Amino acid sequence: MEALSETEREIIRGLLRKEYGPRSPLLDQLAGAGVENREFTGGGVFVSLRIAADAPAADRLNREISDGFRTMLAPPGDLVGFTLFIRHGYLDFLEGYMFGSGDWPGEPPDGWLIPRPVGTAGQKAG
Repeated sequence: MEALSETEREIIRGLLRKEYGPRSPLLDQLAGAGVENREFTGGGVFVSLRIAADAPAADRLNREISDGFRTMLAPPGDLVGFTLFIRHGYLDFLEGYMFGSGDWPGEPPDGWLIPRPVGTAGQKAG
């Protein structure tokens, strides 16, 4: 199982803490999470998460949490968004996407993402 990048882990942790607080059981799932599959799409990335088999579910929660982040890339790649999908009480996958017409840099966001949200939740690119 491939590891989440440190920045991916930080993004997920921040989204969960902002939405559910520091004691969310979803944070416990994140502690043992890895990558089932990572697919670069040109304008973004899909990261399918693998959760430990013994991780408890967070109720039967089905939810998406989104936020935007600045990058060190030149426009139009200077703003990206991430949406975390939670299905049946488990972390399911993380989607990263460009706002505008830029191309995703074909790698995890370590080194080029500024991991402080800019508050663009709900403004997902189509």
